[in-house]
Amino acid sequence: MSVQTRQVSPQERAAMFNQLTRRNWQNLGTRTVAENGTVSFDLPKARLLKGLKVIVEATVRATHASLKTYAPHEDAPFNFLRRAEVSINNGFSPFSISGQSLQLYNISLNDDGVQLMARNTVGRHRVVQGLVSSAGGVDNIVRFGLELPVMVNPRDPVGLVLLQNEETLVTVNFTVGTRADLAPDAAGFTYVLSNIRVTLLSDTFTIPAVPEAFPDISILKLVHERTEPVIAGENIIRLPIGLTYRKLGFIHYTAAPIRAADANITSPIELIFNQAEIPYRILPQELANVNTEQYGAPLPMGMFMFDFSDNGKVNLGSARDYVDTERLTEFWLKFNSSIPGTVRIMYEALSRLR
Repeated sequence: MSVQTRQVSPQERAAMFNQLTRRNWQNLGTRTVAENGTVSFDLPKARLLKGLKVIVEATVRATHASLKTYAPHEDAPFNFLRRAEVSINNGFSPFSISGQSLQLYNISLNDDGVQLMARNTVGRHRVVQGLVSSAGGVDNIVRFGLELPVMVNPRDPVGLVLLQNEETLVTVNFTVGTRADLAPDAAGFTYVLSNIRVTLLSDTFTIPAVPEAFPDISILKLVHERTEPVIAGENIIRLPIGLTYRKLGFIHYTAAPIRAADANITSPIELIFNQAEIPYRILPQELANVNTEQYGAPLPMGMFMFDFSDNGKVNLGSARDYVDTERLTEFWLKFNSSIPGTVRIMYEALSRLR
């Protein structure tokens, strides 16, 4: 006599997972690194990976004969993180992104993200960069924290990575930049960069004892970026297909490069499917206003986000507006620019393991 196993719905599986597992935070250490250097962490083979939290620290000593403050880089301190990469030995990289794009991505994770990413000069804020100088030199603290969540959102156990597996190795690499990323050269100033450190925290769940509570780990969330040139005129940027997009953001730069003003985009911003269907056609200021409504304050100049995960609450919406490009032959971002420059494109997408 055969025994039939009852099929467990995704909703039941998620509910049981929440009941039968526990969250863990584990510090994975602090590594020192030199300018232009890379530090690596191998994640322990335990539990299910929900995400990572990184803190980057440094000291900038600023000296000037008369001026009491120095001017930081426009993208500082996030641009000091040249690259953050989370790699799995199955060929997938859940994260491969610069600090600037990771800032934009962190902003999009909740409806008060903009305030959390604001730069402060003192205190226990998430982002700190002192800006003081003197004739004798002043040591300024630089410190910022960023999240790299691999779970699709804080609620739904989708995108988790099984670390408790002898065949799986997850490596995290962080590459830092140079002093000029924080404090560009300026007349009369002398700068010294020191004490560069990277601290990593893993955010994991225990393995549920009941098989029916084990989450679906066949879907991976990918957060990647690419940089494309921008010409003065019409720009068509062809985006990767075969993925399901939850977020698509970009940062528009002039040739200088500094972040471009909204007015430098002289046409509606369009997302185009198969060269013909245009579900999104929106002016830069309109998109900036939408982003302000979503995240609680204006995005930094030059930054824009199409957030398909927002059905009233950012990052927690249903799959209704996700952009599934598996059956598309073309997926374009299109706009006209009055100036040449570059655009840094960041996207969060889902991919199914086969």
